[in-house]
Amino acid sequence: MNTFFEIFLDNIIFVRIFRLKNDISLIWIIQKGAQVKEEKAESILNTAKKMFGRYGLQKTTLDEIARMARVAKATIYNYFGSKDSVYLEVLRREANEIVEKISFSVGQEALPGDKVVAFARAKFRYMRKAINILNLDRDGIEKVLPKAESIRSELFEREVNIIRSILEEGVEKGVFCLNNVPLAASAIGHALKGFELNWLVQENEEQIEHHLDELMNIVFYGLMSEKMACQCVNFN
Repeated sequence: MNTFFEIFLDNIIFVRIFRLKNDISLIWIIQKGAQVKEEKAESILNTAKKMFGRYGLQKTTLDEIARMARVAKATIYNYFGSKDSVYLEVLRREANEIVEKISFSVGQEALPGDKVVAFARAKFRYMRKAINILNLDRDGIEKVLPKAESIRSELFEREVNIIRSILEEGVEKGVFCLNNVPLAASAIGHALKGFELNWLVQENEEQIEHHLDELMNIVFYGLMSEKMACQCVNFN
């Protein structure tokens, strides 16, 4: 009787262990599959970023991306659906990286004035690497793919929000004297955006640094004499 009971228990334990091993194997297979899919998607996007940046959206084909990324064309369709979707995801990643790098650079500074300078320098340092974002302004992609322009506009708004938070901190600490912080943040954002294509495409980093220094002097001290710059004037 005891022997029968022991055999019965052993069988139950065996079955549970067998099921546990199967469950663990299934989990491993699922995780491995997700990892492989993520690695393929990363390879596709990295390859697409380089090719879009070099040849543009119109001249880049999914066949070329698939060949360079060493995946089947059907895999790209399966992951993203279309070439436009791949392109939009590349733009989103570039935009997110710019904002993350700018935010990190600004966070390294303690004083509001230094944060504004850090913002401007980080913006142009990392914007220079976001060739597909830059090409939006140069190639007129927004006419072909309106969603691309919405990503660009959202990037600008995120940048302005960072500037606004810096200015609000400066006003609160008595460092800046501003009558309209949102308007000032937007004005600085538009001023910096106006230089993007010319500075980032045609000029070297040293020249950009010189221009940024001069622009920051104007932002902080204006065009007035030192005596007038020390006053807070309301022109309304």
